[in-house]
Amino acid sequence: MSKGHAHFVVLVGLSLMLSACGNAAPQSGDVPSSFLRPLDYSTTAPPGTRGGPTNTSGVLLTPAWTANASSKGKAPTNEFWSSILFKRNAGNTYSENMFAHPLALHARSGGLELSYPNRSQIGGAPGLEKYEYPYTPDLTLGIAGLNSPDTKTDDFGDWTTTALWNDGARTLRATFGHGLPFVYATKSGGDAQITFVATPTVWANQGNVLGITINGRHYGIFAPAGAAWSVNNTVATSSLAGKDYYSVAVLPDASTTTLNDFRTYAYNFVTGSQVGWTYNPGTATLTTTFNVSTAAKEGNATGTLMALYRHQWMNSSSVNTGYTYVSPRGEMKVVRGSNSFSTTHKFQGVLPYLPDNGTANTLSKTQLAAYVNEANTRATLNPTGDSYWVGKGLGKLAELVPLAAQVGNTAAQNAFLDAIQRVLQDWLDGSGSNLFYYNATWGTLIGYPQGYGSEEELNDHHFHWGYFIKAAAVLQQYRPTWASGTTPQGRTWGASVNDLIMDAANWTTTTSQFPRLRNFDPYAGHSWAAGHSGFAAGNNQESSSEDMNFSSALINWGSVTGNTAVRDLGIFLYTNETAAIEQYWFNQGGGVFPAGFNKPAVGMVWGDGGAYSTWFSAEKEAIQGINLLPIQAGSLYLGRNPAYLKTNYDFLGREPNSWKDIFWSVYAMFDAAGALSKFGSGSYTPEDGETKAHTYQFLHSLNAMGQVDTSVTANVPNYAVFKKGTARTYAAYNPTASPITVTFSDGATLTVPARQVVSSRGSGTTPCSTDAAAPSVPGAVSSAAQTSSSVSLSWGAASDNCGVAAYEVYTNGALKATASGTGTTISGLNTDTAYQFKVRARDAQGNLGPFTAEISVRTQTGDAPTASLPGTVTTSAGAIAAGSSKTFPVTITSAGTYRLSLQSTSSLNSRLINVAFAGSNYDLAADAGKTVIADFPNVASGSGAVVVTARSEGVSIGQISGANLSAPSDPCASDTTAPGTPGSLTAVDRTSSSVTLSWTASSDNCGVSGYEVYLNGALRTTVSGAGTTIGGLSAGTAYTFTVRARDAQGNVSPFTSDLNVTTASAAIPVPGVISTNVGTISNGASRSFDLNVSVAGNLRFLITNASSAASSALTVSFNGRSVPLSIGAGQTIPVDFAGVQAGPRTLSVTANSAGVAVGKLEALAY
Repeated sequence: MSKGHAHFVVLVGLSLMLSACGNAAPQSGDVPSSFLRPLDYSTTAPPGTRGGPTNTSGVLLTPAWTANASSKGKAPTNEFWSSILFKRNAGNTYSENMFAHPLALHARSGGLELSYPNRSQIGGAPGLEKYEYPYTPDLTLGIAGLNSPDTKTDDFGDWTTTALWNDGARTLRATFGHGLPFVYATKSGGDAQITFVATPTVWANQGNVLGITINGRHYGIFAPAGAAWSVNNTVATSSLAGKDYYSVAVLPDASTTTLNDFRTYAYNFVTGSQVGWTYNPGTATLTTTFNVSTAAKEGNATGTLMALYRHQWMNSSSVNTGYTYVSPRGEMKVVRGSNSFSTTHKFQGVLPYLPDNGTANTLSKTQLAAYVNEANTRATLNPTGDSYWVGKGLGKLAELVPLAAQVGNTAAQNAFLDAIQRVLQDWLDGSGSNLFYYNATWGTLIGYPQGYGSEEELNDHHFHWGYFIKAAAVLQQYRPTWASGTTPQGRTWGASVNDLIMDAANWTTTTSQFPRLRNFDPYAGHSWAAGHSGFAAGNNQESSSEDMNFSSALINWGSVTGNTAVRDLGIFLYTNETAAIEQYWFNQGGGVFPAGFNKPAVGMVWGDGGAYSTWFSAEKEAIQGINLLPIQAGSLYLGRNPAYLKTNYDFLGREPNSWKDIFWSVYAMFDAAGALSKFGSGSYTPEDGETKAHTYQFLHSLNAMGQVDTSVTANVPNYAVFKKGTARTYAAYNPTASPITVTFSDGATLTVPARQVVSSRGSGTTPCSTDAAAPSVPGAVSSAAQTSSSVSLSWGAASDNCGVAAYEVYTNGALKATASGTGTTISGLNTDTAYQFKVRARDAQGNLGPFTAEISVRTQTGDAPTASLPGTVTTSAGAIAAGSSKTFPVTITSAGTYRLSLQSTSSLNSRLINVAFAGSNYDLAADAGKTVIADFPNVASGSGAVVVTARSEGVSIGQISGANLSAPSDPCASDTTAPGTPGSLTAVDRTSSSVTLSWTASSDNCGVSGYEVYLNGALRTTVSGAGTTIGGLSAGTAYTFTVRARDAQGNVSPFTSDLNVTTASAAIPVPGVISTNVGTISNGASRSFDLNVSVAGNLRFLITNASSAASSALTVSFNGRSVPLSIGAGQTIPVDFAGVQAGPRTLSVTANSAGVAVGKLEALAY
């Protein structure tokens, strides 16, 4: 939620609001107490107000929670799940859609409905499109007969919650949260019941564990050991063997290997979640740790599975699996077997305002003084309106104070400070018409006059309070005794300001007056604006930049008052939000917005997607600008990617019609001289929170200092570094009463007087600019996890006199990846293959340290092909390490009692193994060369798996086969009928070294067991499916392929017709020119280029429309992402892809309009 602005007509269509609403049916520091006298909100709320949250019928609400939940603290509003707790929509006593990711959920009378929204769609009015991954239910988790009148909150953590259903005879509790593939259920009063929206496909039935597919999405359903599921059309039920727990998980795929992996963690119930953070000034590093607590219902496994959002896994070395999920925030990656993971970010610093740059500045002090006098008006000094607009006025005054000081206008400076002090104390004294009221029922402060739902919906508190806190920080900087002054209630003004912080972002785990981190969602990485989350699209946030205004205000207030807990809270919020905004609002790197959504930004992030729209205007200036304002020194995070800012600005398609100063200030972050030219080209009306004085100084400061330089950090939190040409400007703020010396990571130092912001322009000859010392050797490399195609690596940090810039990871002697942290995952590897890895460090000057010792890591074997029983499960199971398992998927064609035979190929006797099949398992002793057998009764037909586990010692197993003892002899045992010929052999893709083939499956009376693929007349490979990729080929070479089918009895089909394919020419090295003239691509056609990326990093493709008359629409696909473009006649447009690994890659350009003429195509590193 957000608010309107005076320069925009409220044009939001009713249709937008209706579509969004759906059915209306461990930190330390001061722990403040309320500064307002206790009021009974229902009877003594401020006159003319409701005093707290209401539903859509105007009825005052209390939290819908149990005594257990209420004992944990105040009601957590503004969560993705808050519609359970805060019943905003009259008549709905359950919930609205809740987007936890990867799961989405909806409480119903019969239990918890589940969905995995993995398909995107684009809708909305032309020009105001929204992309969304809509909620479409798959199943309901519940109890037979459950018909609860409502759903209540029974427990909660920082990003997880437990909901309760109780109909008097039955109770259900379900725990779910961000990043959890599982929902954990406990029940009483009836059998566990899963109700599907249609008859599911059951592809694995292990008795107490089901693998099912519904709507093309895969789930694992897990009952206790000894239990069984009964599936009847659309309903699965289980008595749970007399126990009271079960779980359901959305699976990344329909593999029994994956199902069994998830089974390991299905009984480790998540019981809580808590985030922690640590800021290290010496390294300018913010480390965030995400912890969940678990309780094992059965088994000995520890930890759980957690799916990380894009902004998390990009800044973490914790990912140790190849599992991924689709989400509206891009790809999620999974951590296995742990109760925690961490992310690490460099904190780029926050200043309270930009420095006076003296002679380096082109600013005219005379002109700035005139602008300061122009702003010194009655209207500026007396902000009025609701808590949002008064806050905006305070923010304006706060920016004017240092400008008046810079031009020596003491009278204006004092007038601005007096106004800030008067307004703050008027609102913070708990009396009169302007006040903050504490609602004890909901544990919240409400400012009166209230605005934009801050009372009845508990919306936007962080937006409103951020301006108040920002102004308080400036007042405290210039009047250092103000915070310790006494309020009429006998507390201090500083404690009153801390209460505002606690309301929106309580950082403690002990304060009983406010919920923890009300607005900020630590797992999502950003705040939510709506208190109730009562929309079909989930919760939402519009103004990410006003969210950042709140965070930077906390940094400044904590710094100036010496409260490191508040300061570090602000750093935690600011740093995580920066990463989230760059991805989810701005799509930097192209990994979030789906294909076809051709906007450079969204105005609003929703639980189910993102919208190029606002609550208050359909104008582009509003949609893009609401995520830029207010402009302040804390806005410099926007300048981390100047190229993106230009793309954002250019998307307006013209000069802005309103909020010109906001857009000019952003323009200055990539072209300050151009911004100054725009500023001086004519008159304009300042945005409501802006003044000409502030914009003038902001533009000139950036013109003097240059662009934001993120390569250099400092050992204090209040700093910034800029670079213009080869010269750096170092700026820092000293909030203390004594001078300090700030040390920057490139060796530069800066002495800062007490309570001042100063800067120093460097010559580019800092001690580190000529550094020739190499980093030390990193700590030993290890691998905690492998898949069949990837290896996760970690190593100890290296040291360097000027700081390590990156780590180079070598695979089999060749550079494979570059990592910024002490870990990475190497993908694209071959199955069951040993690889050699070593790592070295590189500093910013290019000095390379020594390599680590090389380690050898073998990828896992891939999933075995599905075999049919009765029959041969596998001819060679292979070696199984002690404590490890191998899974063999099977299709059971007939029910009965099965005898499994396993041949030991070990050289030693008494190798103890466990064989699990069809809900039973046996421990067997396998002697060298002998065959052991085990009988499994009551085996149902359908999908299943044979799982062989080596106990205390490793074992080698040869053939595994199974016979149905209760079935007649197998008619296929003497089958001599050959399969039919495979059809339609085609090449669906080709590179310079590989060809991907596809064909139509054959038929056979006893089933096809595989396909033999021949290359130039010789057998190249045998595969189980109707397609494969043949690698190891030469560039620009003609090859002939043919395929035939084989059944289990060895009968072979005729060959297909020959298919002649010529591989692509040799890969083009990039960065570099790919083509000087690509040529014309017809509508719907594609042009592909095989590239060889020489160094891992970020690539920018420059694509030129060679047409001089028409704009063109096309899609650029690279590195697993597709980016739609519209290129004007003769224009060149950049397309950025971040995190590209070194090695072969394919670039594809697809025309989306008739006759797209593409000229030069070039790749640059950035």
